Amino acid sequence: MTFSMLTLVPWWGIIIIVFGSLLVLALLLYLVAGIIIWRKTIVTSKPEKYRNKPTTDKVVLSLREYRARIVKHLESLNMESIYIKSRDGLALHAYFMKSLSGSKKVVISVHGYRGDAFDTSAKFSHFLTDYDYNILFIDLRSYGKSEGKYTTYGVKDRLDLLDWIDYLKDRFEGDIEIALFGISMGAFTTLSISDRVPKEVKCIIADSSYTSPIEEFKYCLKSIKQPKMLVYSSEFINLLVCHFNYRLNTKKILKNAKVPILFIHGAEDDFVPTYMSKENYDACTSEKKLVLFKGKGHARCFFFNKEEYKSLVLDYLIQNL
Repeated sequence: MTFSMLTLVPWWGIIIIVFGSLLVLALLLYLVAGIIIWRKTIVTSKPEKYRNKPTTDKVVLSLREYRARIVKHLESLNMESIYIKSRDGLALHAYFMKSLSGSKKVVISVHGYRGDAFDTSAKFSHFLTDYDYNILFIDLRSYGKSEGKYTTYGVKDRLDLLDWIDYLKDRFEGDIEIALFGISMGAFTTLSISDRVPKEVKCIIADSSYTSPIEEFKYCLKSIKQPKMLVYSSEFINLLVCHFNYRLNTKKILKNAKVPILFIHGAEDDFVPTYMSKENYDACTSEKKLVLFKGKGHARCFFFNKEEYKSLVLDYLIQNL
């Protein structure tokens, strides 16, 4: 539009053009911000990018050293490597450790965000290898040896978990008792099927779960002083690319929970806030228990309270399996 053409436009028309241009620019910036957030949260990165990030934090360094020892131990057990196909055609991987006594009790270990079958399990479930349980350490889609490009925060993983349960039922010909044991995103995944688990699933242990992806994203944006509304542009991009939204909510699902559930959380969690497990606990209508451990940081309950945590989990499994 030339200057001579502008002189023909009334003053209110110029205001509309300017306002419209600014609105389009704002929407473009909003979408760009959404794309950036989407790439950082949904597109699964190589674990080395965050596991080896330089730090002087003594707790983080200690956790890394402990993780390395546990992963080395788990790898030395020569577990069976298993693959199944997801409902949307991805190859999903897990390690299976068979009980030496022929036990029919199985614990499915479900890792968290930016983890894998052994990595996050080093934080909370590896000690079960010393006891008489079959254990299935699963790689959630896009992690470990499982296929996929995108983190789905439990939304699609819950269907994969149901398929792993079906795999175990077939393997044991129905003669099986299953406990689901998840941490963070893995805990959310286990709780997301609490209303539809088959009778073979006897209990759930959920360590540091959020209530929904969208509420967790809003909390994280607020913690870094970014507007919570950015989550909606990210969700829009995600709907276009990955075909799922962020609205799955365990508080609604737990109103119809079918099995006993043990909720665990750190009392000073600064990533997934403690109140989310409290809200999940309040919403749950099945037999339930909530235990809060002292200590800062996310998903570190076991690391700071090893013996108490082990006793809690083992007693719960003995009681329900």
